[in-house]
Amino acid sequence: MTYNLMHTATMLRQAGGLPAYGNQRSLWDAGCAPDQPSPEHR
Repeated sequence: MTYNLMHTATMLRQAGGLPAYGNQRSLWDAGCAPDQPSPEHR
């Protein structure tokens, strides 16, 4: 398990960390939550 955690940490570090997609508070406040209806379908 230790090797797997260290290997995963290395892969994340090389990839530049976790993507911010879906984790931006400003977009949630603007109404871009996945459970809200899309204005494009109206």
